[in-house]
Order: sequence, then C-alpha cells, then structure tokens
Amino acid sequence: MSGATDNTEVTRFWRHLFGGQKAQLMVWTGIRAEDGSIPKETIRSNVFNYPSAAESAATWGLEKSREGREVYFCVHLLTKPKRIKENASAVRSLWGDLDGAEVPNGKLKPTAVVESSPGRFHCYWRLTDEIPPETAEDLSKRIAAVINADPSGFDLTQLLRVPGTKNHKYEGAPMVRLKGLASDRSYSVAGLDELLPTGEKPKTQYQPSEDNVDEPPVVLSPEALKVWWGEAPRLKKNGEIDRSATLLYIGRVLYDAGANRRVVVESVRERDRTLGFDKYIDNRDGGQREYQRIFETLAESGRNSRVSVIIGGREPKAAKNEWPKMDEAAYRGIFGDIVEVVEPHTEGDPVAVATGALVATGNAMGRGPYMQIGATKHRTNLDIAHVGETAKGRKGSAWNPVKDIHHAADRHWTENRILSGLSSGEGLINEVRDPVQVPDKDGNMKTVDPGVKDKRLLVMEGELSQVLKVMKREGNTLSPVMRNAWDGETLRTMVKHSPHRATDPHISIAGHITLSELTRYLTETEMANGLANRFMWFLVRRSKSLPFGGDWHTVNLASITSKLVGILEYANRDVRMTWGDDARSLWCEAYEVLTEDRAGMFGAITARAEAQTLRLAMIYALADYSQEIRRSHVESALAVWEYAEASALYVFGEATGDPDADKVFSALKDLESGMTRTEVSELFGRNKTRQDLDRIREALIKAGKLRVSLNTENGSKKPVERWQAA
Repeated sequence: MSGATDNTEVTRFWRHLFGGQKAQLMVWTGIRAEDGSIPKETIRSNVFNYPSAAESAATWGLEKSREGREVYFCVHLLTKPKRIKENASAVRSLWGDLDGAEVPNGKLKPTAVVESSPGRFHCYWRLTDEIPPETAEDLSKRIAAVINADPSGFDLTQLLRVPGTKNHKYEGAPMVRLKGLASDRSYSVAGLDELLPTGEKPKTQYQPSEDNVDEPPVVLSPEALKVWWGEAPRLKKNGEIDRSATLLYIGRVLYDAGANRRVVVESVRERDRTLGFDKYIDNRDGGQREYQRIFETLAESGRNSRVSVIIGGREPKAAKNEWPKMDEAAYRGIFGDIVEVVEPHTEGDPVAVATGALVATGNAMGRGPYMQIGATKHRTNLDIAHVGETAKGRKGSAWNPVKDIHHAADRHWTENRILSGLSSGEGLINEVRDPVQVPDKDGNMKTVDPGVKDKRLLVMEGELSQVLKVMKREGNTLSPVMRNAWDGETLRTMVKHSPHRATDPHISIAGHITLSELTRYLTETEMANGLANRFMWFLVRRSKSLPFGGDWHTVNLASITSKLVGILEYANRDVRMTWGDDARSLWCEAYEVLTEDRAGMFGAITARAEAQTLRLAMIYALADYSQEIRRSHVESALAVWEYAEASALYVFGEATGDPDADKVFSALKDLESGMTRTEVSELFGRNKTRQDLDRIREALIKAGKLRVSLNTENGSKKPVERWQAA
C-alpha cells in the first residue's frame, strides 16, 4: 500500500472517530528496545490541530513508522497539548484494546475495527452525539466488562495504534490494518446505557423512566424533549456538562413552548434534582432565588421562536392574532446599517426596509455566486411580498430610501434594471431576452435583436394583487415563468409570435399587497403549483407618524454607499459558496425543522423554507465579504425566515387551502358534539356530492383537524358517521 493510500486511510479513520470536532490530536511515537520496553528518551509526540492538520498528522505518523518507530494516537481529542484526563475533549467515539478478547458481534458490534497484530484488535464505537469524557470512559469500561476484555485498555488518554503503521512488538513487524469501518452505523448513549448492565450509571446520563412520570409539563418537540431529558446538555470547553447553562437551556425550551413563571421555576428545580445536577437544590433557600433568576432571564429576552428552530422542531408558537417580531440577528451588517440610516426618516416598517434591502442587494449581486445543493444551484435572487393590514403600509416610504442608497452604489442597475408592470410571461422574458439571430438572404446569421446583456432584473409591484388577478386569466403564462425565474432556469414560452428565450436570468420580485387582497386573490392553484412558496410574505405596518416626512434629504449617504459598492464588487463574480465549520451543526439542526411537512395553506406557503433560508444566508455571507456561510449568517437568515413564517401563520392561520374544508372546520369548532355527515351536507344546502364530502373529509384529516367516528345513534340500525374538530 502506497504512502498516499495509507494517508487517506488514516484520515478517513480519524474522521470516523472524531466527526466534525475541532480540538487537538496527539500522535505519540517511540522506539521499542530488545526487552520490549519503550525507553523514555526515545519518545516523541506531536500535537496537531484537528481537523485542519489531520493530513499532516497522518503523514508525520506514517513517516515515523517507516523510521522503525511504534506509532500511536490518543483515542480522543484534547483541549490542551498535554495528554492528561483534565485536558480530554468531548468524546464522539468509544474505544477499547481487546487484548485477545473476541471482537463482539450483534448489539455491541463495533463501527471500526483495527487489527493491531495478527488475532488482536482495537475496537471503536461511534456515537450519535458528543458526550463528556468521564461518561465516555465509564461506558467504555462497561463495554470491556461485558465482552470480557481488560478494562485498562478502555481508559481516558488511552494510546492505540495508527492504521498503516507497523507493530514492532512482534517478530516480522506486522502491519496494523484497518479491518472494517461502518460509516452508516452509530450508537446512541441512551441505547448503550440501557444495553450495558454493569457499572454505576453516571448522573449526567439520566434517562426517562418507563412509567411516563418524566413527561414535561408542556408539549415539547422531539428535539426539545432531549433537552428536557438531559440528553442534549450544554458543555464547557473541557467537555464537562455546564450545569447552570443546561438548566437555563431547559428553562428556555419550556418558556418558548408557552410555560409560565410557576411552571418554569418548578420544572427547572425538578430537573436540577432529577438529572443529578444538584446545582442549586442544596442552597439555603432550596435554589428558589436561582430558579426565579432563570425565569427572569428568559422573560427579559422574550419568547424566541428562532431558538426553537435552532434547538429542534416545533409547530409555530405564535397565535394567529399575534403580530410577529423580527429578531435583532436580522439587522446585522449593512442591512442593519441601512435600517438605522433610513428608520428616522420613514413611516415604513423597519422589516420592510430590511427585507427590501435584502432583495435589492441580492439582485444587484448578480448570478455569479451560487450554492450547490445536490444538482441544484441556488443564487441570491429572492421574491418577497410586503403584506399590510390596509393599503397604508407606507410601501413607497420604506422602498424609496433603499432605492436611493442603491442608486448611489450602482446607478446602471437602479436606472435600468428595476422595472414594474408584470402582466404576462412573455413580457417578463422580454426584459431579460437573449439576442435574436436570423439568416439573411445569403444564409449568414444576422442579429436582428441584440437582446439584454444585463440579466439582473428587480420587478417592483406596488399592487401585487393586480398580478394575482392577471394570473387567473385563461392562457396567461406569468405564473410558470415566474416560478422558473426564481429557479434560475432558462425562460421560454411556446408562443408562435413571441419566440423569445432568456438564458441565465437573475430575476427578483418585490411587491405589496393588503391582507384582504392576499386571501382573496391567492388561489389554491398558486398554492399547489409552488408559486406562493417561492415568495416570502412579510407582515408590515406603519411604524410612526411623520407629518412632515422626515429629513431624508439631509442624510449623508457616502459612508453606507461606499460599503455597498465594496460588497457588490466583491459579490459580482462567479464563485461557489461553501459552509463554514462553525455553521454546519446549526444548519443541520435547522434543516430538519425547515424541511418538516406542515398541513394546510400555512404548510403550502412555507414549503420552501430551507431554500429561502439558504438564499438569505448567502446574501448575509456575501455582504460580510465571505464566500463561506458562517454561523452568524445562518442565524441572521433564520431570523428573517422566522418572521416570514410567523407572518404566514398570522395570515393563513388554520386554513387548509380548501374553502369548503375551512367552512366545515369553522362550523365544527363551535360544536362540541360535532356534526353528522348529513348535517355537513346541509351546511352546503345539500349541494355537495358524496365525492365532494369525501374530499372535504380527507382534507381535514390530512390537516389534523378532524376526528371521525362511526356509532349507532338514536336507535339507528346503521352506524352514523360523526365529524368532530380535532
């Protein structure tokens, strides 16, 4: 096996053990004497930053092996260069030197096996989550007891052999070989804890009892339940559980789920005792002061729906009549600067200013930057709609200052690539059309239409309701063209007299619509065909009264336009964007929630949550002069998306998207005993067919809003079908 192959194998092996952890990896070497010992003066060790220097660590170890040295590595990463237990980092894989014991199979089958010498093995068990080092050592030793291995080979700071090196302890110096690597398998701590009968269970690895006495006082999402049960604690830098931070974390998931002061205080006290933390429970006042302080900390920051996304799934918490609040993370970077400059001089909502700046900047950046997810390339074009309770949403007041700032930064784009008047698909294609060539009389191609060179286009629609009305006309192609434009696909229509084609379009749409217009004109068709969820819908309202219109004309824009010029120059290039290491874990957690299926019109409107959030994160990253999406950029994107999501909930609430189903559900909510199928039919004047009633029933069941029962009533011989609101 060549050195290059060995190197790749070693780094793949370490990647299996450590995953995405970032800490220090120790490689330890020594020369074995004739008596079998390794003299202290021959020992050499080196510490490498993991994962950035993993390849260097592998190369160094393999070189030392070729020099005739024994080569080992510390089975867990370290927080400091010295190999002592106090410096052990959090652990992602358990380990063990079997020392002649058989490799276990079945429920304890390792995920990685290394043959250290013929017939002798080192085994590893990859975990689903990082755990504190003392917990890992305990579990490793419990595994040793079950498989009858020497427990001394399962200690913290254990050194085990590096695959691809030679074992000079035995005659012929056999090669240390990686015998198996199961990348599709891992063990949960809870599963191992239940499986291993020996050893005292660590206090921090508390598991809920089987008699359901450990249920939380409020309904929690699956991820939030892990927090409640102590399975997702906050950790200190040394990998130990941070008890105070974990108790605050538990309080947070309860508070965000709607718990009041009494529930939070009593529940955090109970968790402190039950999970074995004993952080405050032994205080003179029984911890009451600290538990109250936890609640006050939560109340001060407010119920934070974005935290719910970050820590796990949920149903949206906001009630239909609660106006959403934009999290401060949305106002980072230049977008916060723009809001700060504009806000004193406009009656427009700061949300409208910020999101208008986002869609404008994303379009002005052009088609160059992209993020590839599978075969799909996402660009920075967005479609947004500002939804006002009335026509007095001050749409111009919010947009015009943003336009002024962009005009100073990119005059050509502002004067030529911001248009309005959406009426047909052909018209939209015409504004970004390709050159048209036709053969002349000699057969040579002649350009008869130079087309549009700048494929950036921001369509501003002050009356988005008119666009929705136009789409209802028979034969209108606007909806499919708008969908393809958001996707960045080549645009064309199969119209004989309008053969235009547009490749590489970069089209964004921003509009304004009232609540009543939105619910009246956004049809079930737009929901089903995916146009509605290509838009982000933001509730906006008048922020203040400025009888004299503010003093926008006195504002010096030089500083902020200079920043914007630099950002657009940086972003206007072909570049593939990537994920920063600090963003990956947050995005993975958020992605699971963003991609959850949701019922009804709300579910249809928010069905592209992950794609919208990704595009927002791209814009925040590029505005931060970064082609790498970092954690702060994801946080900002989640803040904006959370507001859009809460806006959709406010607008559409419990609507299913089926007007008939919504009418039935509205009636059922007021009737505790529900309605028979016959009574439901009478609700429509008996004008619904059996198939119509079946469709309504299935729509409500799918939305989780209907409970159907069959019972014999009033002496009837046949069961009566009764519908009740779920």
